[in-house]
Amino acid sequence: MKNQFKLKVKVNSKRPDFRVFASYFFGDDLYNYDSDGDSLSVTSKDWTELYMSSRSDSDLCFEIWPIDKNPLTLEVTSEREENVNRIAYFLARETNGEVTNERNESVPLDRLKEKVGDFNLDERIVIADNSIWRKATKENPYPNLN
Repeated sequence: MKNQFKLKVKVNSKRPDFRVFASYFFGDDLYNYDSDGDSLSVTSKDWTELYMSSRSDSDLCFEIWPIDKNPLTLEVTSEREENVNRIAYFLARETNGEVTNERNESVPLDRLKEKVGDFNLDERIVIADNSIWRKATKENPYPNLN
């Protein structure tokens, strides 16, 4: 079994539509990926579990799991450290969250930005901010089909 890298994020607000994570992580609203989680509706903002994996690059994979309910704390894991840093950064940014490591030491977002590897963070933030999935609603869960 390979090493699992982990960071914890105490979230302070609702999560975005889980598909925004795909836009950010893969860099495209229509990227081919596999996902699973506990989003009861596709547009849910209350999900606490998320798995995403590229169908073409096995290195692009991560999981998010709840490890505490009060306060809500989600753990980001991956076999690649840069994936954990990328996703923990985005999750904290989106939820006004606080990141800690396995020793419960605070990890500033600026430090995570330095450890994302070959990943244009600023560009990916723009992609996520402009994602079609930001426009998804309960009444129109697939705005890309309009």
